[in-house]
This record gives sequence, structure tokens and C-alpha cells, in this order.
Amino acid sequence: MDARLAPLYEIFKLNSRIYLNCLDGMDDDQASWRPSDNSNSAAFIALHLVDTRHHIAGLVGLKLENPFASMVKGRKSIAEMRGLPALDELRDAWKGVTGEVRVRLGQLGEAELKQDTGSKLPIDDKSLLGALTFLMQHESYHIGQLGLLRKQVGLPAMIYG
Repeated sequence: MDARLAPLYEIFKLNSRIYLNCLDGMDDDQASWRPSDNSNSAAFIALHLVDTRHHIAGLVGLKLENPFASMVKGRKSIAEMRGLPALDELRDAWKGVTGEVRVRLGQLGEAELKQDTGSKLPIDDKSLLGALTFLMQHESYHIGQLGLLRKQVGLPAMIYG
């Protein structure tokens, strides 16, 4: 693995695990709860993260089918959704895309990491490495939201282990 990618890979592995830990013990009713009309639910955030992992898969050259692509296409907010998948479906999709991306990250070389992605992400570095850096931070941000929502529905704090 390219040395520049190693710290991001550690964040990827951590995020992979704690996404599931945040949803552990949560049921679909708890996952659909929203603190206010201006807030997202855990189910919506979990779906967004699965969609983001599929975006990462595409950036690293994988052609994986996102099982929720038609559900999220063109939608930017929870208000635009017409229902959300069950947590079990989200967990399974997360595990599937994560396993594929994990392998591919270990195969990326210096030339690939330098390639311009043409990304519209809010970053100056448009290389694959820059995009992956932003997306790992983006995942961490939303996983933090999942951890907070889990506590707000009466579940114990998320664990790292």
C-alpha cells in the first residue's frame, strides 16, 4: 500500500467498524426517529453513508451495483425521500461494499492516487488521494451523527471495540 494512503486506510477500517457499532441494537423505529423536522434520522444517515461508500468504490475503479441507487438518485435531503431501507438491508449493503473497497484500497499505487478525479468535492486537491481524504472525513462526520442519534433514542453510547 502506498504510504500516503496508510493513515486513510486506518480511518476507513475504523469507520467501517463503528458504523455497524452505531447501529448495533437499534431497531427500524429508532432509526427512523428524528429529533426535529430539520434533522435527519439514523436510517437516512446510514443510507447516505452506504451511498457514499459506493461513490468511493467508483472512484477507486470498482463497478459495484448500489442496491439503493434508484432510491437516492436526485435526492438531496430526507424530505425528498419516499421511504428508507430497513437497517438490516443497510448493514448488509455496507458490509458488501466495504469488503470490496478494502481490497481495492490495498491495490492502489502512486500513479492512481495522483490522478485527477474531476471531483466537485469542496477541496483543492482533486486527486484520488485528495478525494479519499475528504470522503474519510465526511464519513467520520456522519458516523458521529449516528453516535449522537443512538444516544438520543435511549441506547448506550457507541463503542469502538
